[in-house]
Amino acid sequence: MGIKTQDELRMSMNFKQVFCVGIFAFGLTQSISAQEADVAIGRYLPPEKDSVIEIFKCGDKYCGKTVCIKDNAYPEKDKDKGVVGTPFLDHNNEDPKLRTRPNLGMVFITGFDYSGEGVYKNGKIYNPRDGKTYCGKFTSLEGGNKLDLKGTLCSLSFIGKTNSWVKLAGVNLDDPKWDCTFKTKK
Repeated sequence: MGIKTQDELRMSMNFKQVFCVGIFAFGLTQSISAQEADVAIGRYLPPEKDSVIEIFKCGDKYCGKTVCIKDNAYPEKDKDKGVVGTPFLDHNNEDPKLRTRPNLGMVFITGFDYSGEGVYKNGKIYNPRDGKTYCGKFTSLEGGNKLDLKGTLCSLSFIGKTNSWVKLAGVNLDDPKWDCTFKTKK
């Protein structure tokens, strides 16, 4: 190794500067992308307004679970589905072993990837109302204040249904009608 000329030193320093700026820009882009993806994280009301769903990060994917259910007990008219006055169970599940698990706290949205521009896809949505699992995607709208969740038949993705969920606001979850995983039991 010989002594470097001034031109060689300048080129070496320029390369290091450009490399460092490139690494910084890449890290900044990744950070912004992660912040953009996480905008969907939060609690939402589905159209029925009878539950609260929490979207959360599960590893590098996005998932959802039921964190509150309004009037979470079988009424007299549903005594064929469960014991009157007891919390709702996953009684429609195709797997008999899972029919005794509670709906409250159930993770039913799994494996969604963030693909950019507010779209999350390649996940599964389990519907405890009919006991079936669907393929799906959801789109975060209005800065994360609304989610459009689309469930489709996995074999026929053009057949499906979209529901719009709104970010939880203005609902009194302290009302005794609401059973929530994060409330202390009395």
